[in-house]
Amino acid sequence: MEKALGFGQNSQDGQLLTADEVAEILRVPKSWVYSHLSDLPVIRLGRYVRFWRTDIDQFLEKRGTCE
Repeated sequence: MEKALGFGQNSQDGQLLTADEVAEILRVPKSWVYSHLSDLPVIRLGRYVRFWRTDIDQFLEKRGTCE
């Protein structure tokens, strides 16, 4: 049974990632993640930021090709 995530998200596991985890996935420093929050699909929880894993995967798919 798939759990409801709200806000139109349809993630397989509903996994939220921290900035550290996103930095590891993107293979960049954590400071890069924070300096590019306006470019990344981010969820703000007060002073904290989180990222849906599926949104990060989609971000990589869209930006993955070099032109």
